[in-house]
Amino acid sequence: MTTERVLYVTRHLTHTSYFGLLAVLIINTMVQGAPWVFYLWPVPLMIFIPGLLRDSTRTLIWMCFVVLLYFYMAIDNLAGSRAHPLDHAELVLTAILFSSAMIWARCKQKLGL
Repeated sequence: MTTERVLYVTRHLTHTSYFGLLAVLIINTMVQGAPWVFYLWPVPLMIFIPGLLRDSTRTLIWMCFVVLLYFYMAIDNLAGSRAHPLDHAELVLTAILFSSAMIWARCKQKLGL
């Protein structure tokens, strides 16, 4: 695969997993009937929307740091006694988002974009 093709695939994979993760976080909160304060849980991730839409490399790198916190919480939820199927989806989406964003950022740096 050429670097341009990897860049294209990882860009779309990052966007898909990012917005999928936001949807899963919101739906998971609604399904589990959490208090209102838990609806603020996706807000730190939403901060990256403008930079992600502008394809900013710096945004990708910082987003990966924040996604690690969501990965940790997904692992913690799955280790509990009341694991929900949406917790599995959250774990998979965070892993895909982290991996694809890091590859995308690396390919952008390699091409000098």
